[in-house]
Amino acid sequence: MKYTDDQLLDRVESTAQGFVGWKRGVYLIAVRAKVNVPDAFDDKGYVFESKTDGQRPEFQMVLSLTTHTGTYGLKKFKDYNPKGCAVLKADTIVYNSHLPGPHKTYQAYRQAKGFPYYRDCNRDLVPDETGPEYNDVILANIHRASASKTSSVIYNWSVACIVLNNPQQFKAFSAYVGKRPVSLCILKEF
Repeated sequence: MKYTDDQLLDRVESTAQGFVGWKRGVYLIAVRAKVNVPDAFDDKGYVFESKTDGQRPEFQMVLSLTTHTGTYGLKKFKDYNPKGCAVLKADTIVYNSHLPGPHKTYQAYRQAKGFPYYRDCNRDLVPDETGPEYNDVILANIHRASASKTSSVIYNWSVACIVLNNPQQFKAFSAYVGKRPVSLCILKEF
């Protein structure tokens, strides 16, 4: 997945449900791989920032991450919700969806606004975007996996969260964003 800045921003403008123009702030544009390999960190995140309302944001960094739950959530969703494991809806943007806050025992970015999602309950290890659509705060946070090493397997690091598998990238992302809100956009690979 390699895109130019313009390709990513054009795609947000033309495809992302909820897009109403560029607003001042930090954007995490996560591109979901066409072929999802169960438990693999196979998505990419692109961080952009717009300094003023109406200005197209400028690229800041690229991240390795997942926008999907791991196999733990897909198999054991009843531990979280009997309706199924949450799968965030792609081709969607929510402005200022995440604010700095705790995730378990460390600082991350907590979901503060509803984000559209589906519930997958068929246990086939493929996160499906089918069935009824929901939109509320389910604590689908932006956080890291391991604090000390790059993780190669999602498993229970994500149950609907956006998870960075490289702790150094998470540190760089957190240092850049600081205490500002993050607008999350998830796109399907194109």
